[in-house]
Amino acid sequence: MIRLALLSCWNPYHTRSFVRDLAEFPEARLVAVWDDDHERGTAHAAEFGLPFEPSLTALLDRADIDGVIIDSSPAQAASLIELAAQAGKHALADQTLAMTLHEAEQVASYIRRANIRFAVDMSLKRWPVNLTAANAARSGALGEVTCMRVRNAHHSAIAATTSFASRFLDAPYGVFSDLGAHGLYLTHDILGRPDAVTAVVSRFTGHSAEDNAVCVLEYANGTIAICETSYVAGQSPFAIELYGTEGSFLGGGANGIHRKLLQPSDAVVRAYGMEEQAELARDASKMPDAAEASTLSNWLEAIELAKKRKESNGSSAPNNELPDEWNARLDDAIALAELLEALYLSAETGRKVYLRDFE
Repeated sequence: MIRLALLSCWNPYHTRSFVRDLAEFPEARLVAVWDDDHERGTAHAAEFGLPFEPSLTALLDRADIDGVIIDSSPAQAASLIELAAQAGKHALADQTLAMTLHEAEQVASYIRRANIRFAVDMSLKRWPVNLTAANAARSGALGEVTCMRVRNAHHSAIAATTSFASRFLDAPYGVFSDLGAHGLYLTHDILGRPDAVTAVVSRFTGHSAEDNAVCVLEYANGTIAICETSYVAGQSPFAIELYGTEGSFLGGGANGIHRKLLQPSDAVVRAYGMEEQAELARDASKMPDAAEASTLSNWLEAIELAKKRKESNGSSAPNNELPDEWNARLDDAIALAELLEALYLSAETGRKVYLRDFE
């Protein structure tokens, strides 16, 4: 049995989603909740039928807990992940590893040293429409990609309760560290690391954090990517678009309903190719019948394998020898932190930010 704890219930929508998803895995069980806001933590622990542990140190010291799911604010994520790694607990983070490259690399060093299985839940990578987009780009059906656009938005800030505004918008970081992060890691997955980032943000509802934002990523070969996100968009279908020298791909939601998982029945895909590329483009527009396995599923499987290996060997694997898959997931999380740092710096200063300045 894999025994898990929740570290923070800062985003109650996502916390409840993790609890629902875990119910599908009989090999895993939540055993405790911790939150720096004791009132919030106690309320959610009662909702989930779990004990609340007020001491983070005491929770992480428990030998019977294998891993933690971290659903904290973006500003708090890095410190909690670092503490989990120091305690030897496997960790799954809701949105981000950290908000700066330096902090991400520091936390990553603890993760590698502890040889824990860590991932950020980059859930949109598994959506059939996004798997199809990535395949269209990599197959050559579109020629060389010259432009990419991703839009991920919903209306929570304008339909919202006061608690949403105070938690998500009266905070250091807003929509770019939440909905916007999905567009960033999707773009990085398909196009790689950009040379420069320019961000524009607004505060439509008048709160301190951005609720409506866009950034432009520039690449050395001349490719441009646009990532749009918003908390103030009613009925805004998800969109992913790729434009290339030989064709284009248009994919996204069939309606404005915002879902955790966009199934093929929820999506519309079109691909267009020039002359001899037309058949390749049609092939590239065929969506898989189902999503890939979730990050949660992969993480639990990896914890089980690590436990079995430790039991058979009497110890965990040597330091700094994370399996390739989990090194890659950690690298993706570091890349996301770098992009977030760059775009927030651009938004703050009103200038283009070059990623080489972080090296």
